Amino acid sequence: MAPMQKRAWWGLILGLVIAAALVAVFVIKGDVTRFDDDPGFRYIVYALWIGGLLVHIALMGLLRKPNQVDERDRAIMERASKTQVNALIIMLVVWSIALTEAYWSARAVPVVYLTIIFISSQVVNAVAQSLGIIIGYWRMERGG
Repeated sequence: MAPMQKRAWWGLILGLVIAAALVAVFVIKGDVTRFDDDPGFRYIVYALWIGGLLVHIALMGLLRKPNQVDERDRAIMERASKTQVNALIIMLVVWSIALTEAYWSARAVPVVYLTIIFISSQVVNAVAQSLGIIIGYWRMERGG
């Protein structure tokens, strides 16, 4: 298994763990109104978000070493970026439709959702990058 592929598996696992932890915190601690009102709740979410982001950056930053990346890895990274873009677009479409429908009668979406959308976009971005790399290696191994 190539070093970038190993890191992608670790990145995928980390991203899914962070996503699950964030969902668990919201389920256990309360909904978005609680997030808006409780600083302790916000700090837990921020710690998970920033901690996961820093670990992911450190993990994926190791890919930038020129002696560890060959032409095949570069091609896979290029394709992985397409997976990231598509995943982010889908996530934003889902958020837009869900929030529009949920708050249509109020004619305003609570500001707290801006933070939640931003956090979820970073989690989706990290998971999609790792998934794109894993899929890229899988396709290469199958002759694609």
